[in-house]
Amino acid sequence: PDTRMMTSPIWSTWAQYKEHINQTVVMQFADEILEHGFTNSQIEIDDNWERAYGDAVFNTDKFPDPGEMVSALKGRGFRVTLWIHPFVNVESERFADAATDGIMYLVRTAKGKLTSAGYQYLPGLTLWWQGFAAGCVDFTDEESRNWWSQRLDQIRNDYGIDSFKFDAGESNWLPEAPVFNKDESKRSWPGIYSTRYVEHVARFGGMVEVRTARHSQHLPIFVRMLDKNSRWGYDNGLKSMVTTLLQFSMTGYPFVLPDMVGGNGYIGVPSRELYIRWMQVNVFMPAIQISYVPWIYDAEVVNHTLAMVALHEKYAPDIIRLAEEAKTTGLGINRPIWWLDPTDETALGIDSEFLLGDSILVAPVLEKGAVSRDIYLPTGDWLDMLTNETMTGPTWLTNYPADLFTLPYFSKI
Repeated sequence: PDTRMMTSPIWSTWAQYKEHINQTVVMQFADEILEHGFTNSQIEIDDNWERAYGDAVFNTDKFPDPGEMVSALKGRGFRVTLWIHPFVNVESERFADAATDGIMYLVRTAKGKLTSAGYQYLPGLTLWWQGFAAGCVDFTDEESRNWWSQRLDQIRNDYGIDSFKFDAGESNWLPEAPVFNKDESKRSWPGIYSTRYVEHVARFGGMVEVRTARHSQHLPIFVRMLDKNSRWGYDNGLKSMVTTLLQFSMTGYPFVLPDMVGGNGYIGVPSRELYIRWMQVNVFMPAIQISYVPWIYDAEVVNHTLAMVALHEKYAPDIIRLAEEAKTTGLGINRPIWWLDPTDETALGIDSEFLLGDSILVAPVLEKGAVSRDIYLPTGDWLDMLTNETMTGPTWLTNYPADLFTLPYFSKI
């Protein structure tokens, strides 16, 4: 994947602005990022930039001059990506292009009839979070893939868009009883849809991110964690950041893209404490995504976020090196701490710590209100990167002090 994405933060409009974006909002977002002294890998224009979902054309009421906007962002040092999905809503002007007599670029239903043009199927319709009735582009069919990609190529050529955030693609969003290309074995249905979707979007290069994956471990692209909720627990909250990271890594997806710092805010803006702890847990993961900006809290949060971004950038060369190794070895960039000793029964039960490679152990605070935690160090000699003390594992560090602005981490020596 793209090394700049592994170095500096991705800034997304999604969590903070949701669908309420326009050209003015995007430019203000970019200017505030720079005014507060932050670096960037890119700015990602998320949901609701299209005229209609599936058009792949800017809504000029909201974005009167997309070309000028992209040019201005690039002049400020940002690369620019767009949120994209595989749906075509029935109200979209492109729906008729995708489903007419003799042409079917959408996943079909089993219903059809014999016509002079051959056997014609009806397009299957599905319900998704931004459409009551929509077709799904059929990524098992080459002509359908090409039709869809040509529109994205046009956007890149017209406006200088650098890449895309590819959302959805999971088989659960497909119409009921979908019919795919006859060359795909029915034994692979419906999961083959996700595989072909990810294989195809990977052609757009190293800045690509997807949120679905099936038999696609060989592709060197970021796989994003599903939308996280702005809460503390294992119920898709902060504690699940570590478990999700390790799940991805252990199933052969090393290029993990954590979700937004602080979560998506579906149940309200993340608290100050949650935001700070979320930023800390993210530092030693392969990339950082920020949407809720730290200056909605206070200067202390801004300064701490700057320090955490700088810490991530300091270790970015190690992340990049591990990513290069992962392309040939399949080893995770991040690993469970039992990786160092699979016979260590205690290490096997630790789900609140993780490794960067084999040499950095990270022990973030994941409990609300906590200012200390117990830390388990597996076998080996360890340097506490905050106190410069050395210790030998396996051992427990009980009640290790970690106030709100402290991220405990250790280096193997």
